[in-house]
Amino acid sequence: LSPRTSRIPVKEGDLILYRQPGGGGYGDPLERDPALVEEDIRLGYISIERVRQRYGVVIDEATGKADLAATNVLRGAKRKPSG
Repeated sequence: LSPRTSRIPVKEGDLILYRQPGGGGYGDPLERDPALVEEDIRLGYISIERVRQRYGVVIDEATGKADLAATNVLRGAKRKPSG
């Protein structure tokens, strides 16, 4: 067994609820509200580095807050088609 799995004995008639994180979301990641991204980081769902790559949100590591000016610049650069 890996550290992320476990075995739990169940009996006939037991009810099992299985919740799995993730799901892919919907919509353009570059449109996600930076305040919601801040919350994702605070809850440990995603790293600051990954937020920058995926959502184009620049986080001030000292405050944990989005730098909205830098975020707008980064998102603009990510939206431009490469050519």
